[in-house]
Amino acid sequence: MTMPDHELGRRERNKLEKQTRIFEAAAELFAEKGYSAVTTQEIADRADVAGGTLFRYAASKAELLLMVYNAEFRKQIELGEEREAKSTDTETRVLELVSPLLIASRRNDENTGIYQREVLFGEPTECFRAEGLELSQRLQARIAAILAEAHPDHTAHTTTAARTISNVLHFEIARAALDRITADELTNIVAAQVRLTLAGLPTEKD
Repeated sequence: MTMPDHELGRRERNKLEKQTRIFEAAAELFAEKGYSAVTTQEIADRADVAGGTLFRYAASKAELLLMVYNAEFRKQIELGEEREAKSTDTETRVLELVSPLLIASRRNDENTGIYQREVLFGEPTECFRAEGLELSQRLQARIAAILAEAHPDHTAHTTTAARTISNVLHFEIARAALDRITADELTNIVAAQVRLTLAGLPTEKD
């Protein structure tokens, strides 16, 4: 028996509404208490859903954190893309692109550290991990495009340089969470490494 279209529409709306409530509850609790202090039951209670219902949308607490922080990652990438588009200098464009992400990463040391760990080393089957990796690739691809504009005849080098900068970002964000350094300190550390990486690119004479 085929379900009427209006019933399908209502079911999808209900599903989306529950997913939104779960997302908002998880985001609020992770921000308020930090990852370790939050339980999935607390998230379910705040979202006003049953515990079993919550796990239809995310298989674990780690997936819930990935879901929340992926949305934040996407937001900061989009902000960075808007900012870098207003600049012309290559180094400035790269730093404008990544600065919103660096600043946002310093809001909660524990959550940031666990997010980095889950994206890089989490379970391969986690759907939200795959989304996090796609966002990382999007950022790396944008860096590569910026570098390629400045060095159009050296795309192999610019692709490698973009990967290097992307790796630096992940490592320094994770280390900042452990060392509890400020957003300004983190930005300066990344800026120095970006500058060094760009200095190693071939000139037009090479």
